[in-house]
Amino acid sequence: MTLQDYTGSVRKEIVVLSGKGGVGKSSLTAAIGTLLAEPELTGSKRKIVLSDTDVDAPNLHLVLGAEFESSSGIVASDKAFIDYDRCIGCMECVEACKFSSIIGDDEPVMINYSCEGCGACVLVCPEEAITIQPVENGKLNILDVPLNDGASMRVVAGELGIGESSSGRLVDIVKQHARQEAELSRADLLLTDGPPGIGCPVIASLKGADYTILVTEPTPSALSDLKRAVEVVEFFKVPAGVVLNRADMHDPSREVLLSWLKEKEIELLVEIPYDPKLPEALAQGELSVTMYPNAPASLAIMDLCKTVDKILAGK
Repeated sequence: MTLQDYTGSVRKEIVVLSGKGGVGKSSLTAAIGTLLAEPELTGSKRKIVLSDTDVDAPNLHLVLGAEFESSSGIVASDKAFIDYDRCIGCMECVEACKFSSIIGDDEPVMINYSCEGCGACVLVCPEEAITIQPVENGKLNILDVPLNDGASMRVVAGELGIGESSSGRLVDIVKQHARQEAELSRADLLLTDGPPGIGCPVIASLKGADYTILVTEPTPSALSDLKRAVEVVEFFKVPAGVVLNRADMHDPSREVLLSWLKEKEIELLVEIPYDPKLPEALAQGELSVTMYPNAPASLAIMDLCKTVDKILAGK
């Protein structure tokens, strides 16, 4: 099934993933959102809500020049806590902890950042001096991107605390809030900048998505990671298409990648050529599609946006 086949509900959810980091996923997400939200760029204005689920290193707002509206703490993790008034120093918990989160010789000392909240220490404590409690481990940031017509584009971003765990749960919370924003604003599209890799945050980002745009580049490592990402989206039965960024960087690798896509019957959405105008714009805090709209890379991204716009129009 291809991207053009999706003509169902009013609001679509598209997730942009990469498998490999550094291939241009966030820049492409920002460009798609901006182009679709600005009528003079695409010819039709769309109401877009963006979410950033790369909670370990969120940077979509930096690419967009977004302005912070609010930030709130998120409780998405559990940690063990010791009540020293009840602790008798038996050290059973130190032996039971497989994450080395409890150390000490005379009395147990909790290392919070490495605790997974598994509860093994609670089970072995003879005095019931240890409890598992929910803790704040991240932030939910709401931002706005000013548009040319005076309106704004909402961005919902998650930010995991340093050394914290449960990034998949945090992503789930970010997506829930982003969906609420999309419903309240009657958005046409919820566009998500997903995390790299294939772990829990990626799986949480995919949940509820109508389509996945996979961004890659013509290198052996990028193809290897793309194959793993495709396995994930196929397992969860989310249709996907591929964007080949910096497509002319290495012709032999490009031919291998295109051959694999053909063999797997995966749609190639667009090839974006290597274009020095793109990093030049990013270095100035701008997008190439707005700063250099006639640059080769910008024109290719605009073609991709036309394809996305057709789905939103039900064509």
